[in-house]
Amino acid sequence: MQLQQNETFNEFQEGLLIGVPAGLSLIGTDVSLPQVVLQTAGAVAGGFGIGLLGKHIGAALGKRINPNVLKDQDSIIAGFGRGLGQKTIAKGAQETLRFGKAQIKQELKNQTSSQLLNEALQNPQAFAGKYGVDPEIFKKHHSSVKAAGQGRAALETLGNLSPEQRQQMGATAQNLMDQGFNQVENLINAQAAANMDSNIARMAALNKNKTVPGTDINIGNAFESLLNDSKPITGEHVGRAVGRFIGDEVGAVTGLGLTGMLASSLGMETEKDKKIKKLESQLNTAY
Repeated sequence: MQLQQNETFNEFQEGLLIGVPAGLSLIGTDVSLPQVVLQTAGAVAGGFGIGLLGKHIGAALGKRINPNVLKDQDSIIAGFGRGLGQKTIAKGAQETLRFGKAQIKQELKNQTSSQLLNEALQNPQAFAGKYGVDPEIFKKHHSSVKAAGQGRAALETLGNLSPEQRQQMGATAQNLMDQGFNQVENLINAQAAANMDSNIARMAALNKNKTVPGTDINIGNAFESLLNDSKPITGEHVGRAVGRFIGDEVGAVTGLGLTGMLASSLGMETEKDKKIKKLESQLNTAY
């Protein structure tokens, strides 16, 4: 997966995806085949060069405007930044899959929490005997488990907090655990999604050193990467995504136009130009 994770190679692929269709769209017009080839190459080069530049400029501007984590990680903007705002498309796909896995796990936890709460309410003694957790403690903390899962994403931004704020956050978390929160969270996690990560780890082991045919993408590593949590999206990711999109499009159009001008200066003629010259020659001969 080394090439797919290489930023320069990835940008060249994007240049091909944008530039080749733009250049080939000239086929069927009065543009000659050599000029089509030249302008296609120009569109690819423009998509590559300006696209790479746009990505870096966009990331810098996004980081300057909002260096912090976006408040709504589920929003369309965050999804746009997650998929297209990474340094490579492969990384974007990886982060999107991780985020999707986390969403599924969270939904499973919510459903399981509701089911366990019903058990605790209906038969407290059976609940305590079955799970080894005091039903009163579960009722007190079950609703906090969801908030805790979302709050862990904020831990990525601890570098932006003061030492006092970090100490206060740590003390609050410890207080919750002392009150039985950790016990409740472990119960919900075990009942909800305990098998998900173990199944992913098993698939990673089964596919170790296997690659997707025709590529160097390691299937085992791809599964293993899903075991990591997705990273929260910041303004830098969104800026990079916008810069990538605009840079690729503008680059391809600019490259197409510049090589069209170059073709004219090199004397490359379209079929229309040839017909006009032929008619002019016939008119001059007639007179």
